[in-house]
Amino acid sequence: MPDMVPQLKTWQAPNLALSTITGNVLATQPHHEIYVADLIMVKDRVTDNIQELLKDFRPNLVGLTSMSFQFDTARRIATYIKSLDKDIKTVLGGYHTTLMYDEITSDGQAEPFDFILRGEGDHSFGELLQALEGRRTSESVRGLSFRENGHWVHNSPRPLEDLRRIALPNRTNRIFKGYVFGVHSLDIIETSRGCTMPCNFCSMSRMYGQTFRTYELERVMADIASAKKQGTKYLAISDDNICLDLNRLEELCDAIIRAGHNDIAYVVQASSVGMSSSEALIEKMARAGFELVFLGIENVSERNLRLMKKGNIVERTKRAIELLHKYNILIVGGMIIGHPEDQEEDIAQNYEFFDRMDVDFYSDQIITPYPKTGMREELLKQGLITNLYDYRKYNGFWANVRTKYLDSQELQFLKWKYRRKYSTFYKTTKTFKYRFPLIQLLRVLALRPYYRGKDFLSQLAKTEREIFQAEMDAFNSLNGFPELPKVGAYNNTPLPAENTEELHLKKTMVN
Repeated sequence: MPDMVPQLKTWQAPNLALSTITGNVLATQPHHEIYVADLIMVKDRVTDNIQELLKDFRPNLVGLTSMSFQFDTARRIATYIKSLDKDIKTVLGGYHTTLMYDEITSDGQAEPFDFILRGEGDHSFGELLQALEGRRTSESVRGLSFRENGHWVHNSPRPLEDLRRIALPNRTNRIFKGYVFGVHSLDIIETSRGCTMPCNFCSMSRMYGQTFRTYELERVMADIASAKKQGTKYLAISDDNICLDLNRLEELCDAIIRAGHNDIAYVVQASSVGMSSSEALIEKMARAGFELVFLGIENVSERNLRLMKKGNIVERTKRAIELLHKYNILIVGGMIIGHPEDQEEDIAQNYEFFDRMDVDFYSDQIITPYPKTGMREELLKQGLITNLYDYRKYNGFWANVRTKYLDSQELQFLKWKYRRKYSTFYKTTKTFKYRFPLIQLLRVLALRPYYRGKDFLSQLAKTEREIFQAEMDAFNSLNGFPELPKVGAYNNTPLPAENTEELHLKKTMVN
């Protein structure tokens, strides 16, 4: 999908799921022609590129995948494809569809799709192709939803795949190039799937259950070699929770070093508990080429950590930051704000902690009531969700909730205010300077003076609130795609913004 999260504009990673599906289809059905067209790479010319793709490749089937905030765009793209050629079949997969298939198909939101694939699509996509060729029945494809006599039929859920049967991703058929992290080429792998932790703000358990499955390290090494062959310099590891088996993480580092794959840089998300467990592990990660860790700090309030079912991990977080920085590993700190009891001082406390601990980059999110999560149910009970159904805003950036003391607009403003104060282009950490001395020199001599002057002129005679609103308006237009057709309202029409909280309370009482 072409949708992007505002604060991730410099991060453009390829879609691993699409490459993995492609690799698995071609491993068993090489007579098919499959191409991956990631529209995030051409988001400024979406319809023009769709027209050109349909003309050049003349597909029989177009597969789309989306998270919750991308679902509306997926519907619009499928509608547009059908308007150009009604004979093209469309299939939708992904997290949102897996969790919400019943709602999607019962209220007309699935109209532009011929099929829905629920759960993991590594093998089910290929089985759908066999069904379309008449080599098996649609009813035999577990996890498939399809239309029959005007009604949706939902086959039995698909069991989790045996990872030993998953072929390597195929990275050679990507139509659009240029995936980058900063200025470096970027690709993505996975070494495991799933998480057994009880965090109630995450929807992962609804996709995989509370399970943890791992790939053989030999397969992981082959995947790294495949990515390097395509020229990647940075490799993101997309595991849901790589720290569930710390011995295996250490073995992964050993394998990378033995294979000579520590000549590229790695990015991984990890827990504070895992990263604080052993200095020997962190030292080995540094030798293996791990350059950046997305660290799940989440919050520094014991009350909020308890609400998220994270446990009191603040001291473990401090130790994790200390160890990672000792070995010059950069940290992207994950922060979640906007909890029911949050006031301005609670929000400020998190940013002050990040600043005091010299966290290199901030990934600050407002708690989001993702569909089917425990957090959504809890916030519903308290009447604190201000946007129930406009999932376009469900990407962590936008305030879809209020606290008992702050409305959504104020919550959005405070996130902007404190990020602007503490996570700025003008502040550089010691670890960043060590990792990127030339970029730091460029910043000091050229970029900072330029942007200081530009910001001064653009913000001249404007109040803080006016500057905030102008930036929010710009972010709000990022995923508009006015050239795509509109597709109607969401289930249970979204509530008017000015009366959202009052109407939500009435709706909750009625239900």
